[in-house]
This record gives sequence, C-alpha cells and structure tokens, in this order.
Amino acid sequence: MPNFKYRAVNSEGRMIESVLLGRDSGDVMTQLRELGMVVINVTEIKSKKRTDQFNLKIKDVTILHFTKQLYTLLKAGLPIVSSLRAVKEQTSDENFKEVVESISHDIEQGSTLSSALGRFPKVFPPIFVNSIKVGEVSGTLEETLNYIYRFIEDDSRMRKEVKKALRYPVFVTIGLIGAFIVFTTMVIPNFIPMFQAQKMELPLPTRILIGMHYAIMHYGILIVLAISGLIAGVWFYIRTPNGRLQFDQLMLSLPVIGDFVNKVNLSRFSKLFYTMNRTGLNITNTFSIMQETMENAVYRRELSLVSERIIRGQEIANSLKQSKYFSPLLIEMISIGEKSGSLDDMLNNVSEYYSHEVSDTVANLTSLIEPVITIGLGGMILLLALAMFLPMWDMMKMF
Repeated sequence: MPNFKYRAVNSEGRMIESVLLGRDSGDVMTQLRELGMVVINVTEIKSKKRTDQFNLKIKDVTILHFTKQLYTLLKAGLPIVSSLRAVKEQTSDENFKEVVESISHDIEQGSTLSSALGRFPKVFPPIFVNSIKVGEVSGTLEETLNYIYRFIEDDSRMRKEVKKALRYPVFVTIGLIGAFIVFTTMVIPNFIPMFQAQKMELPLPTRILIGMHYAIMHYGILIVLAISGLIAGVWFYIRTPNGRLQFDQLMLSLPVIGDFVNKVNLSRFSKLFYTMNRTGLNITNTFSIMQETMENAVYRRELSLVSERIIRGQEIANSLKQSKYFSPLLIEMISIGEKSGSLDDMLNNVSEYYSHEVSDTVANLTSLIEPVITIGLGGMILLLALAMFLPMWDMMKMF
C-alpha cells in the first residue's frame, strides 16, 4: 500500500502534518476521521520504499530497550531518524541493528514509523504497530511509546513469574520419574532371582514392578518411541486451532493451575485494554488487536464474541458479563468507568490488582502444589516399599 502525506486538525485544535499508509486517499481520510481529525488535504507520496521482509526473532528485552531509548530521545527533541541511528549504535544485537537500519531507511524515503515497523510482524506485534500509528496521527508519539514500554515491561515480568511458578513442579516431576526408573531397572533386578527361587505367588505391587522391569529391558526402545510419538502427536495437535482451544480449556478447568492461568489472562487483558485505550484507538480496533495479542485461545474466542456484541451496540461491561471467563470485579470496574467517564483509571486499577494477584499466586504456588507432590511421592514410596517388603514377609512366614 502507498503512503499519503496529510494535513489535519486534531481534537485539541492542533495542526498535524504526517504520513499515513492506506489503500487510497479515501481510506486515509476514513482512518483520520475515525480518530476525530478534521482533514484538510491528502497527497500520495511516490516513494522508493523497499518491500523486502525480515523474519527475525528478537528477544523481548531488546524491544523493551528500543522502546525506552526511542521514547527518551524523541522526548529530548531529536528527529526520528537521528533517534533511530542513536538506538542502532547502542544495541548489541546484530540482527536488530539490521531491523533498525531498515526502519530508518524507510522513514527517510517517506514512510511513517508505524508503516516501517509493520514490515516486521515477527519483531513488533500488532499492539505496538497500531499504537504507534495512533500516536503519529494524534501527535502523541512520545506518550504512546511510554505506554507501550510500560506494557512490555509488565508483560515480560509476568511471563518470567509464570515460568518461575512452573519450574518447580516440572523439576520435581522429572526427578520422581527418573528415581522410579532407576529403582525399577537397577534395584529390583537384584531381588528377582531370590523371589523366583522361593516359587511362591508374589504380591501385586511386586508383580507390577517386575513387569515394568521386563518391559523396560526388552521393549525399552519401543516404549521410548511410543512415548515420543505420543508427545509429538499431542504437540502438533495443540498447534492446530481446535487443539489449542481444547488444551487451553483444559488448563483453565484444572484445580489450582486453572485459577492461576485465569488470573494471568485477566491481568494481560486489563493491561492490554488500558494501554490501547490510553493511546486513543477506537474500541472496535482495540478489541480486534487484543484478540490477536492474547495467547490463550479461549480468551481470543471470547474477545471475538465480545467484539461482535459491542459492534451491535452493547456496552463493554454488559458484553463481557455474558462470558464466564471475565471476573465480576473486572466487569464492575469497567461498568463504573463507562458510566463515570473514567475508564482509563478503572482499567489501570484493575490491571494493577491482577498483577499483584499473579505475583502473590506465584509466591504461594509452591505451598499449593506441595500437597499434590507429597501425595505423588508418598504413593511412589508406598508402591516401592510394598513391592520389596511384602514378599520378604511371606518368605519369613515360611520358616
């Protein structure tokens, strides 16, 4: 799509001159009017903008530093191209240097920052690009960058907390499985000849472990291949739309874990909604972008339904209320914000509340999971103990 240079007056009466990407001049005028702008003129720019694409995977911390540095430099009054060149010199990621260089080149050729960023969907998500576009049109680019920086920082912190919460039970489970396999393959074999020499009926726990020993020793490769195939099949199925939806529904229905996953998604939703609303994007586009940004398939589906209700004229709170995945607290805060005209403040308050809830849950998750781990460990020890001592007691009774 070509770029168009425009002159328009924003809602504060300020004259804005910038560049916007669109199918034609009519499309650009429609975009400007949706943002509350009074259009004066729109002219197509004949640029030599390159069309090559980079499909690079850049770390979140790199994007975070880029956003903060660009905000600081623009706030200090530096031109956009000079700011990008300064950011390029400060980054240590060679791949990201190429991205910044390409963005800078496109802007020199007449492109807007949002259009240049939009060429890198693997690097800059929809919320980033669309927020920048609104900031350019409304003349609040520096403020928009600050809001995006806060969102990325909070989102990155929450991701780290989630990984931290899952690390402990994963390691403990792997340790238990490893100990069980070692016991079955290395300890049990030493007792099998003794048990067989007595020619007596072995207890069920002992027969189970001996059977597992023979299965591992004779069919170990097939078992490994079968388990690997099962894991791969589940993995690929989860990557399909229907599989991901079923997996996310399962996670939300689990005890303890489901409540935690729900809080994580509510925190992400409220923070997204607050950020997008602060940048000035209209409500329809806001929900469309949030739907793309949410990682949980259940919440993506629910946001699609909520968006349809809003388009039909329903209030935001009432639209959310018809879904069981949005908490009464969140709905009530949004309802108050809609009626009082303080939606931004309400969204900020509820996003902070759920951020603290996620942090507290992470801190307490170990104590919540410990009973489950203790029961699993106790069951394994009981099975091993019964498998070893029951036949010995039977042998003692024979003498």
